[in-house]
Amino acid sequence: KKYRKWLGRIAEDEGLPPLRFFQAYGADSTALAEALDASVAVVLTGGEDIHPGRYGQAADTVRCGRIDEGRDRVEHLLLDRVMQGGLPCLGVCRGLQFMNVHGGGSLHPHLPDAGYQGHRGGHDGHTTDTLHLVEVTSSWSSGDVAFTTDLSGTYVSHHHQGVDRLAPGYRAWAQAPGGLIEGIRYRDTLAVPFLVGVQWHPGRSRSGEVLTDGLGLALLRAAAQR
Repeated sequence: KKYRKWLGRIAEDEGLPPLRFFQAYGADSTALAEALDASVAVVLTGGEDIHPGRYGQAADTVRCGRIDEGRDRVEHLLLDRVMQGGLPCLGVCRGLQFMNVHGGGSLHPHLPDAGYQGHRGGHDGHTTDTLHLVEVTSSWSSGDVAFTTDLSGTYVSHHHQGVDRLAPGYRAWAQAPGGLIEGIRYRDTLAVPFLVGVQWHPGRSRSGEVLTDGLGLALLRAAAQR
């Protein structure tokens, strides 16, 4: 619902038609195939940990929280379709992590073990939302939405895993203090014009900024080009 509200607000502000959403998780295979045939974009949302066996570290289940292998399978199918058909796709938090794993990268199964602190645990008055700095390290653009190296800000984070080995098909474009990758995008923009992942939660952070609403706007504009 949060993603529907966030993207719906941006679409309304842009004068775009009302958005229609389909929940892939839990759908039967026929309904999912039909929905994907009619879809113009995919959003991979936050959620439970990815099974570490998918990135060759099955023994690290001991460092994971809840794992949903059914969701892993569905999102693998979604990203296969994204790659095959060039569907615009935005991944948030777990969504970024799954993009990286799907592309052959790996994750830190528990960030504190790798020396990264301050990505989960909340702050005063908000037990689920941690705030930390995000900096753009490599400029890029999607249409007329520019993500430039002069952009930085404090955004909502809530995760205990993150990118370790970056998948070869992706570039890193944003990071948190300490160097943890916070933003990735697919290198081959001719094959998939918009395939972008962010570790922070743009829909739960301050509205009206390039690193929040700008991401949603870029996704919607890429979808409108299909």
